[in-house]
This record gives sequence, C-alpha cells and structure tokens, in this order.
Amino acid sequence: MDTEQLKSQVFELADEQLLSGSFPQAEVLAEELTSPLEEISSILSQWRNELPQRVVVTDRDLKMPGMPDTLAQSFVRIWHQAVQEAQSRVSLTRQRTDIGVEVEKRSTDEALQRSQHLHQEMEARYREQTFKLEESYEHVKALDAEITVLKTNLSSETNIRKKEEKARSTLEHELAQLRKAHEDARRTFDQRLKDEQRHMLETLAKEEVDTRYYRNALEKVREEAGKKESELTREIHDLQARMARKDVKNETLKSQLKSQETELLKMRQEGAVLQRDMTKMNSQLLAELNKTKRLETKLKELQEDIRRNNQKNISYTNEAAKRDNLLRAQLMEKEEMLVRAEAKINSLEKRLISGDEEIRRLNSRF
Repeated sequence: MDTEQLKSQVFELADEQLLSGSFPQAEVLAEELTSPLEEISSILSQWRNELPQRVVVTDRDLKMPGMPDTLAQSFVRIWHQAVQEAQSRVSLTRQRTDIGVEVEKRSTDEALQRSQHLHQEMEARYREQTFKLEESYEHVKALDAEITVLKTNLSSETNIRKKEEKARSTLEHELAQLRKAHEDARRTFDQRLKDEQRHMLETLAKEEVDTRYYRNALEKVREEAGKKESELTREIHDLQARMARKDVKNETLKSQLKSQETELLKMRQEGAVLQRDMTKMNSQLLAELNKTKRLETKLKELQEDIRRNNQKNISYTNEAAKRDNLLRAQLMEKEEMLVRAEAKINSLEKRLISGDEEIRRLNSRF
C-alpha cells in the first residue's frame, strides 16, 4: 500500500473516531488497516501535530433544538467567548511553542557549532595524537634498533668475555705449570746445588785432610832431614876435626908415616867408608828433597784443584742466580700479563653491567 493512501486512511479513521467522541488509538487503527503498528503510530503522531491547523470552530451549524432563543443566544455567546479564549490560548501556545522552537533551534545551532568546534578540536587532537603516535612508533623503532645493536654488542661482548675467560684460564693453567716447573726446577737446582756443595765440601775436606797429612809428612821429613843434616854436619865437622887432627898428626908424625901406613890405609878405608856413607846420605837427602818437591808440586796441584773447584762453585752459583733471575723475570711477565687480562676482564664486566642497566632502563620505559 502507498504511504499517502495509508496516511489519508489513517487521518479519516482518526477524524471519525474523534467526531464519534473517542480518542483514536494506534492499535485499533493497525487492526482495522492491517498495517504495521510502528508505521500507524508515526502517522498518528503526525495527525496529532496537524490537528490544530485542520480543526476550525465555526457557528454556522450551531443549533440547539428544544432551547429558548434567549438562552440559546446566551449559550452561543458563552460558546463564542470560550472558543475565542481557547483560540487565543492556542495562538499563545503556538507562539510560545514557536519561540521555544526558535530558542531550541538556536540552542541546537549553538550546540551544533560547539559540537563542530569540538569536532574540529578533536580532529586536531586526533591528528596531533596520530603524529605523536607516529613519532612514538618511530622512537620505538629506533629503540628497537638500538636494543638490537645493544644485543649484538652484548653478544659480541659476551663472546669477547668468553674468549678472555678462556685465555685467562689458559694463562692461569700455563702460569700454574710455569710455577710448578719453577718450583720443580728450583727444588732440583737446590738439591743439585746442595749435592754439589756437599760433594765439594767432602772433596775439600778430603783435600784438606790430605794437605794436612802431606804438610805434616813434609814437616816430619823436613825435621828428619834437618836432624839428619845436622847430624851429618856434626859428623862432617867431627870428621873435619878428626882430619885436621890427623893432618896435624900427619904433619907432626911425618916421621911415623911409614910406620903408620897401615893405619893410614885403615884411615883411608874408613874415609872411603865415610865417603860412601856421605854419598849415601847425600843421595838420601836428595831423594828426600825430590820427594819434598814432589809433595810441594802435588800440594800446588791440590791448591789449584781447590781453586778451580771454588771457581766452578762460584760459576754454578752465578748460573743458578741467573736462572733464578730469568725464571723470576718470566714469572713477573706472566703475572703482569695476568694482571692486564684481569683488568681487561674487569673493564668488560663494567661495560656488560652498563649495557644491562641500559637494557633495563629501555625495558622500564616500555
């Protein structure tokens, strides 16, 4: 059904119900016209709004049967006054409604303008917020890139730290091995030095004992040689005295030479025997002197051996000191390398801690 036809039918039925003295209801009209209730209700509300313009009160057909004329005229006048008063009230109400509509329209226009301004302000805020959001997105992207860079730096630092720790462990292992080797070398060197010193002391003691023995023997030989020499000199002096006496006797007893030839021969024989004894004693003395010289040369050789042994001992001591100094220098160098490695590890740990703090700050920002 067309909307205009439905509207005209609703208006006609509503007018008929109003003229019959009943107020039109939307449910009744919807049942009679078999139309949707919502559509009938909207048309009925439109009928109510247009009813004051459509209804015009006139007195053309105003008739009152069975009533006197005077009473009817007075009633008509009262009716006209009531109608005029009602019309004036209706016009006043219309004016008020028009004024209210204008005020409401003005307020709605102002509200519309305010809403438009608010909408523009909200759009500006929205654009500003979108710009801030884009900036925050860019900042977040930059922070993500910085976080990735920090993560890569952190991974590289952790790798470097692992390498440094590995190098440190190897250096500590090498240092421990060097210390152990140094301790072993020092112990072996000390033991060898002690053995050499003990051996040298033993040999020196033996040489000193031999030297004292040979010195004592040499002194004894010298004493014996002196004694024998003194005895021989005394005997020689005695023999010389005897020879002198015999010469004196020979000079004094030249006359008795012939008689004493036998005695002279005996004396010559005794002199030969004494000469032989003297030669024997001289040979023995020379042998003792040669023996003494050999002992002195042997003593000199022993002293030279002692001096060489002392020089060897000094050279061994110097070599041991040099080796000890070399090992100490190597140990100091390794300790310096260890200190540098520890300082580098501490700096890497500080950098790692600063990187962790930076990551925590970035995480706290987000």
